[in-house]
Amino acid sequence: MKRISYFILLLLMCLSCTKNPDEAAVVKECNLHGYAQKGQFVKGSQVTAFAVNGELVATGESFPSSISDDLGSFGVSGKTSAPFIELRAEGYYFNELEGAISSNPLYLEAFVKSDDSAANINLMTTAIRPRVKKLIKEGKTFDEAVNQAQNELLRAIGFTGSSANFDDMDITGTSDGDGMLLAFACLIQCGRSASEVTTFVQEIASDIEDDGELGATVFDKFKSKVPDVNPFRVIENLATYYKEKKLAVTNVPAFYRFLDKKYDVPFMIVEDNTIPFTSDSGFPNTKAYGSPDQIESGLNVLASINFTVEVDVEGATVNKEQILGPAYHISFIIPANESTNGRTAHILFKDASGNILDQREFVQGGSGQYLIIQYGNATKASASSFDNPFQLGTEISVNGEAHAIERIDAYGGQLGVKVSNADSYLVTYPIGKVFSGGHIARVSTTVSEDQTIEPEMYYYGGLAEYNGIEISNPGYVRMQPCLPAIMIKFDLPNVSSGYRLRISDVEISPVAQNEYLAGTASFVVNEQDKTMYPGLNPNIAFATSKHSIKLGLNSDNKSYGVTFPQTLTEGLNVSFKYTISYSENDIVYILPIQIPQLTQLRAGCLYGIRIKVNTSSASYELEVSDYYSSGGTNISID
Repeated sequence: MKRISYFILLLLMCLSCTKNPDEAAVVKECNLHGYAQKGQFVKGSQVTAFAVNGELVATGESFPSSISDDLGSFGVSGKTSAPFIELRAEGYYFNELEGAISSNPLYLEAFVKSDDSAANINLMTTAIRPRVKKLIKEGKTFDEAVNQAQNELLRAIGFTGSSANFDDMDITGTSDGDGMLLAFACLIQCGRSASEVTTFVQEIASDIEDDGELGATVFDKFKSKVPDVNPFRVIENLATYYKEKKLAVTNVPAFYRFLDKKYDVPFMIVEDNTIPFTSDSGFPNTKAYGSPDQIESGLNVLASINFTVEVDVEGATVNKEQILGPAYHISFIIPANESTNGRTAHILFKDASGNILDQREFVQGGSGQYLIIQYGNATKASASSFDNPFQLGTEISVNGEAHAIERIDAYGGQLGVKVSNADSYLVTYPIGKVFSGGHIARVSTTVSEDQTIEPEMYYYGGLAEYNGIEISNPGYVRMQPCLPAIMIKFDLPNVSSGYRLRISDVEISPVAQNEYLAGTASFVVNEQDKTMYPGLNPNIAFATSKHSIKLGLNSDNKSYGVTFPQTLTEGLNVSFKYTISYSENDIVYILPIQIPQLTQLRAGCLYGIRIKVNTSSASYELEVSDYYSSGGTNISID
């Protein structure tokens, strides 16, 4: 019996000798302070310290506390013999992406040593909690387990190149670790409620618990939020929060460097507060303004280096305001351009050595009015035989003055003219052929009796202020044909050797003897103008009346002519001379052809007439096709 008691005593002594020294029953004072951050937990949120043993299992002791300010500051104190403490924070926090306090509470956790004097609680300490616990069960010391779990998480989420103690991280600091925490918090929070944040952090924690690796699905879910995080807006929200709460915070870490490698640059201009916001430093970014008026605008910059800002226009002013940490707002005023020509101003960003880091161009119009000349909508005329005449160097008339079309660099190299400011503009082509009447909607022109072989279509376009709506600068003038055109194509048959066929003396006229094609007429181009200006008279009035128009003939046996838009009550006459020559003998036919279908001559339309001549012995058959105006109607004439 004594022998048994002896062995029991010896066994107990051995067990007491092998006990973990961290769990020695030495009561000590635990006095710990730090920050609870996702964003910052708000004042009044709860923090509790739970005593845990060497295997991070709770001993039953706890020390309640609360957040003491709006930076998330807390302090816990108490006496314990436990070697470690588990910190748990529960409460509402500032959402730096939304710029508001969360609508639901969040839970954060961290393992620390009971004799630590400072430690923070955040999303990253929460994410490694299960992994730390597992590593300790596998035989790692507390320091080894924490260090390994931290490095594994950073590697798993792609925050490589740096290491950091998670419980030292503070989003009001400037270190790489501080930046990692804010970047991690932004990606976890983006597009998620507080409860969804808790769920996602636990999903990450669970995924890395066994092997320290993050599966592809969870990793992609984490990184997918990079395009949705606006770093400048985050900093602006934090600056507003600190100012409203009267918190003396002047720093924000360069967290955006950890969102994507392309953002890891010392200087970048944030375009319109959205990403991607880095420049390739090619300096092509140009904003063109139509008017010469003063330009008052701004740019946002993220920079971790010193820089200066200049504007290369006399009289311009620029102001550089630091929002918080690396965020700056640049405001500038470029004075009105008094020159008649456009000008380009450059906002230049330079480093301490005077090298240009980046720049932006702002283009002002000249003090006059720019008119961009556009070819009219495709019409039967333009689509068939009349090419766009409005090219570089083409002369047009604007309010009776001649202007050559030029390339306007300030507006992307579009073709147009610069004119003096006016309330309305009448643009016509060719010069001297179309004139304004009582209003720009009325044109007056002359069609001569003898037309040249090369056809010449008349065009008009106009701009005017209407009901208080000013003409934009540049104004866009779409040139529309204002006359109808007639094309006659003669198809001649093959003839025997020695014979020659010729067409000449082509002439067109209305069938009705009291109607006219040639002369000077005044008319409203666009019928819709009558509703806008009901006093206009759209009727054609011939000052010099000529019944017919003679057409020339080109080498393709085509004749062209233009006339006035009108109604021909009985249709159109086509007359031509048809000559058959053999040796020195000529047989001449004068052939008048009536086309009663062709009654409407509309502005901008090309009316095609095809006359096919067939020879068979001494008889001739003519086919007339009004193939534009009446959909291909064929008329046979013997």
